[in-house]
Amino acid sequence: MRKSLLFVVALFFAGQASAQTLSDLFAGNAKLTFLGLDFTQAKFIGRLGFVDPVAIKNQHITSWNDLIEYEPKKFSLQDAFKLKPEMYQSKVADMVKLNESVDVKGNITEDEYQITEDQVKKSVSKYSLSVKDGIGIVYVVESLNKKAEKLFAWVTFIDLKSKKVLYTERVEGSAGGFGFRNYWAGGVYKINKAIGSKYYKQWSKTLK
Repeated sequence: MRKSLLFVVALFFAGQASAQTLSDLFAGNAKLTFLGLDFTQAKFIGRLGFVDPVAIKNQHITSWNDLIEYEPKKFSLQDAFKLKPEMYQSKVADMVKLNESVDVKGNITEDEYQITEDQVKKSVSKYSLSVKDGIGIVYVVESLNKKAEKLFAWVTFIDLKSKKVLYTERVEGSAGGFGFRNYWAGGVYKINKAIGSKYYKQWSKTLK
């Protein structure tokens, strides 16, 4: 009985030691994986801006995620988080798979819309992730708002070992670019830039 108790205690402390914190990330001691964009709770606001839901579902949602890997000079978060190359990677395949369930047509609306932190956490709890170590960052997309010409998303940090949400914050990025894909990819780019120019400094001081 005593040996069993000691074994359980040892496992507990081993788990505690291996858990990754945001302090580790901001100190450059935790590997960050950019998991991509989760559209499972997203609304598409302004019907005239979303006239081809089939193309959005079957083409653009995947393309917006793929840009994170295919165009790292524009969409990498390595510099934003001041990380060495070996401490950063992007892996969007899990979000691409997750987004196959998105009902784009049913989520096109004229109404304003917001999600909550609890909804973000519920979404993350359902993830099936292939990366198990370090910290993940995912953009849980709230809306593509054509009326406001902005993309709204919850920038969410996850302990990949436990899938625990370490922190999440609603951030917006102004859309812009030639063509439908690039227009909304511009919103992702602006969120990335805002992290580097504003949020990183705030988070590194306040999140532990």
